[in-house]
Amino acid sequence: MAERLSKSVADDLLARIARAEYGPGDTLPSEQQLGAMYGVGRNTVREAMQTLRVLGLVEVRPRLGARIVDSGARSALATAAISHLLRGETIDHLYDVRLILEPAAAERAAGHRTDEDLLAIKRALAHFRAAFELGVNVWEADIEFHQAVAEASGNPVLARLLAPMSDLLGKAREATGAIPEAVERALGEHEEIAAAIEDRSPRRARDAMEGHIRSAVWALEQARERDRLASDAVRARPGAAPGAQT
Repeated sequence: MAERLSKSVADDLLARIARAEYGPGDTLPSEQQLGAMYGVGRNTVREAMQTLRVLGLVEVRPRLGARIVDSGARSALATAAISHLLRGETIDHLYDVRLILEPAAAERAAGHRTDEDLLAIKRALAHFRAAFELGVNVWEADIEFHQAVAEASGNPVLARLLAPMSDLLGKAREATGAIPEAVERALGEHEEIAAAIEDRSPRRARDAMEGHIRSAVWALEQARERDRLASDAVRARPGAAPGAQT
């Protein structure tokens, strides 16, 4: 029970760090304050802090409390923290947030983009197209494209909100990037979004981005189904141990 509570506290704090609610150099609330926030005792808070410390996200100093470290936070979130956070339900919630924020970002980008912004979007689109044509995974180019659109919105807070989600969804994007049909569909959708932003058509840009995120949700389900089938195949092999997992 205590282990589950400390893990729940750590998960929530990880999510807050990912959303940039706590940034590098920030001091987290005291043990007493965190205990009151989450309705847990000090030992539970200390165990949660130990998890964050092991992940390289905080340093704990006697009498000074826990401080978000300046270096390594993004890489830590991209490795151990991702596997800690990204259960199926969390991924679904993150995609839901993308569906709320990214169409708005595309709409604003169409109205606010500069020539430099458009160049960054087209560069990311070219990287995506090249990866597709070479048959390599497109997920890094996908992140580059979406971040370029967010930055073209002219709202730096919006871009900062979306950047940590890109890191957290890296594993999901890598999985969907291995589905050829999903990649080809995404390329066409990226082209539509870029064209709407270039034409300064906010409504078209919003609609194109909304359709694209819904396609990404479809691709995620395809990746999950593929993994389920692979797991079933492993369990069905002669001699496989009961309950064996990939």
